[in-house]
Parts: sequence; structure tokens; C-alpha cells
Amino acid sequence: MRVLDRINRKTWVWVLAPLVFLGFDAAFALTLPLPPATWGNPDQPWGRRRDVTAQDREHIAAFRSGHKTPSYATDFRDAAKFQSDWAPQADNPSSLLACRQPANVSPGNSGLSLKTLPTTACGPAKKWATGTVWSKFTTGYGFYEARIRIADISGINNAFWVVTKGYEIDIAEVHYPGDLGISLHNWTTGKDQSVGFKRVLKDDLSKGFHDYGMLWTPDEIVMEIDGEPVAAIVTHGSVAGELQTRFSTALAPFAGKVPDNPAGHDVIVSWFKFYTL
Repeated sequence: MRVLDRINRKTWVWVLAPLVFLGFDAAFALTLPLPPATWGNPDQPWGRRRDVTAQDREHIAAFRSGHKTPSYATDFRDAAKFQSDWAPQADNPSSLLACRQPANVSPGNSGLSLKTLPTTACGPAKKWATGTVWSKFTTGYGFYEARIRIADISGINNAFWVVTKGYEIDIAEVHYPGDLGISLHNWTTGKDQSVGFKRVLKDDLSKGFHDYGMLWTPDEIVMEIDGEPVAAIVTHGSVAGELQTRFSTALAPFAGKVPDNPAGHDVIVSWFKFYTL
């Protein structure tokens, strides 16, 4: 991995507090205690769920404290750097109710917008398009975090995820207003096997920005939201290699009822950071 986008210190203010960046998008705090997780798909040799611990919270807090310098950080405001580091994608999966087009991915002063817009370019059955973008760089073990405001309607899958060597890690698949899905997918056999969690939170996650993150080590994965660990999976070293980071939205029946007109209900990714382990 090469060290890419340095933080613009005129834009962001460093503080010794749980929030590493401060700005117009300061994150909302979750309502605690969190509801219990739903344990869905069965454990596998390559992925065994465990309860989160106070030590998980301490490890995550250390990365969020402001004492560590990220290996990569971006607020998506620099168009040239965005073009250098990220690649908007086009696809049209039959399982989704909309296609995805590069024009629906828009960096700017508010961060990275994944827009839901009308389209006539994806066939007669699909009237809408959403967005997806993949990193051009890869990263290894460490702490990944993004500040995101999800779309404020049902029917949109708001996703922050990474992929590597036959595995997919869904750091957060969020459905309005507060359904949080977390999964580890294994594609090495040619078909999808997964281990995951679901949490139905008390908060409306579209009302403001929240921080979603993952601490990835050689032996396990710990997910967090706003610094609070929400899920942990022991991998026994099965998930290795370099990760590509992805952000995406999708109109999908599994994300709830899609409104008649979902246009204009967008996702904003305010920033993304990676810290080497």
C-alpha cells in the first residue's frame, strides 16, 4: 500500500477526544445500552462469532483518540485526489431494483454523495440508479472507519464494505431507520457462505452522521459504531491479504419497501480513514 491522501489541516481540527475529526458533520452519539445482537447464520471454521468485550472498546478508543496518525485519510473534497484514489463503478444486478452508474457518485464540499436519481439507461424495468465506488488502493490489517449519513427512506441498502481473496466483509449494511447488518462472506468455494449479526438500534441513523468502523487483525474482526463495539468474529487467520474498500447504495427489497419516488434520498460519506495495525 502507498500512503495517499494527507489530511488538510486547514479543513479539519485535531483534538484529543473520541471524535478524531471535528467539522460541520460532527457525529451523533448512539443511544445506550445497545439492543442485543441477533445471531443469524451458523458459525463456520473460518468465522466464529463471539461477544464483544471491554478490551475491544479500549482498542477501538485508542485509534479514535487522536493520538494516532492515519495511513490514509480523505474527506472527498479534492476532485483530483478522488479521481486518483477511487473508481466509481457501473453495474446492473438482476437482484436489485435499480442499476448503479458512475454519474451517481459525487465528491464535493459535503463529502462523497451516493445519489439516487431517475434513469432511462438501465432497461425498461428499472427507473432508478444509485451509486457505488471502489478504492484503487488496497490496505492490510488495521482500523477502518467512515463517517456516514444514511438515506432517510426504506428500501435503500447503505453499505460500507471491503473485499479480499475470496472474502467479503460487510462492515455496515444499514437500512432505515436503524437496522445494522454485519457479515463475513466466504466465496472461496464458488458459492456464498456467511456468518453475521444484525442489530436493530433505537436510533434513526439518517438523522445525522455516525461513525462505522472495523478493527481487522490476523485473528479476528471487531466492528463498531460511534466507538461502541457491536460485533466480533474470530477468523483463525482465514481472512488475509490486502483489502479493497467500497461504498455503495442499492434499491433492494431486502432493505424494506421502496417508495414510489426515491430520487433525492442520498447517502453522504463525510470521510474515510485507515490506520495501519
